[in-house]
Amino acid sequence: MKQLKNPINRALVSLLPWMPRGLVWRFSRRYIAGETLREALDLVAALNQSGMSATLDVLGEDSTTPAQAEASKRAYLTALAEIGRRGLDCNISVKLSQMGLRFAPGACREIARELAAAAHSYGNFLRIDMEDSSVTSATLDIYRELRREFAGVGTVIQAYLRRSDADVRALLAEGPTNLRICKGIYVESPEIAFQGREEIRASFRALLARLFAAGAVRVGIATHDPPIIAAACELIEAHRTLPAGYEFQMLLGVAERLRAELVRAGHPLRVYIPYGEAWFAYSYRRLRENPRIAGHIVRNLFRRSLPPAGYTSNGGVTS
Repeated sequence: MKQLKNPINRALVSLLPWMPRGLVWRFSRRYIAGETLREALDLVAALNQSGMSATLDVLGEDSTTPAQAEASKRAYLTALAEIGRRGLDCNISVKLSQMGLRFAPGACREIARELAAAAHSYGNFLRIDMEDSSVTSATLDIYRELRREFAGVGTVIQAYLRRSDADVRALLAEGPTNLRICKGIYVESPEIAFQGREEIRASFRALLARLFAAGAVRVGIATHDPPIIAAACELIEAHRTLPAGYEFQMLLGVAERLRAELVRAGHPLRVYIPYGEAWFAYSYRRLRENPRIAGHIVRNLFRRSLPPAGYTSNGGVTS
């Protein structure tokens, strides 16, 4: 039976495009704030009341036209303005492919700079997300350009890439560095990426150790993996790192008990909040990346999936 699990789960994922959207939403609503900015910001407000900060991600697949890239830019500019107006503890997280990186890198650079400037004007922060290895170097180059002009800019390093240690060393040597470390989710070849769970964990721990030892401006610890979290806590204590120098980061709807424990222990924690009309494509991608979730959907098909505490289905905050 154990050998059949993966094939069955993969088969379930292949059926997803033909499933009713309402059915898929029963799974997705735990991991996505909703289709609108208002829903996302109401959830951010609830998380803020629980002692957590947030980062917004406007969902969207790779842009293929300038109009799509411009629309994504406008959505983020509106989000920054509304975050500022409501006084929320929340920043933005941007995928450069959504801003045209793959077909118009020059225009993408201009959009990224405009977003960084807008974040700066609101006293906020821009996180440049990392994508698959085909755009790693281009993403780091844009980060390098922006951080020379704006302090409130950071990017992401994926622990499973073999190049990551060299990238972190170079970034630290070049100036103040704000990095989020995550494991990495894209399918990459063994030549460029570690494949085993323990070697990925070892790389993650080594990258964190290097950043804490070098006194990085801020270290984002993006994981739900208890052994890595335990190692990070040991490093924080060993280096006497103040809360301003690090934060744990977790996905919406994942490891909620663990994130609450970290907050109670006094650690800063940021929740990643995806939202937007492209939620179906995001859900499909999440399932393709981790087919085991498909089995979970089937087992819980008729079981109500609850949103995070303090948040109601109509986007309001409970008392």
